Amino acid sequence: MNNSNEYIEPLEFDIEEARKRNIMKKKGELERKDTELEEYKKVYEETLNDLNDYKNLYLRQRSEMENYSKYKEREIENIRKNASSELIKELLPVLDTLDAGILHDKKLEPVKTQIIRVLNSYGLKEIDSKGNKYDPNFEEAIGVSDEGEDGTVTEVVQKGYTLNGDVIRTSKVIVSKR
Repeated sequence: MNNSNEYIEPLEFDIEEARKRNIMKKKGELERKDTELEEYKKVYEETLNDLNDYKNLYLRQRSEMENYSKYKEREIENIRKNASSELIKELLPVLDTLDAGILHDKKLEPVKTQIIRVLNSYGLKEIDSKGNKYDPNFEEAIGVSDEGEDGTVTEVVQKGYTLNGDVIRTSKVIVSKR
């Protein structure tokens, strides 16, 4: 071949032209492949974004379901704890009667102790008021006395109770005031 693009033989010319056509064809294919590759990259990135969105949505939904499940468990536990509260509230006058009966006959003490033990297993606790500072959250003042330290409960007229930490009946007390 020489630089003047003149060919000695027509066969050489055909070969050179075929080579140029192949180069152009390969260039076109490469450009087409580059375009397709860019399109595939776009689709891939969009798919990754969608996947991340779905993953985040899944994680949020899972978290919400776990929170809902925990909420329901707490609610069920609360219902279990307080399911017997109405029955216990109705038994409080029986305890008051036993307290009054014990003043006259000490043989009733074991019965009261047994009832209290059973009710304690359900979360009932007596509010200890006598000698303590008056607390309106746990006690209701129904009288005033001039004995003792100011603001101290001097006498419990009716016992108060809590059930699982919640006050179900306040203590009726007499408070000292000077």
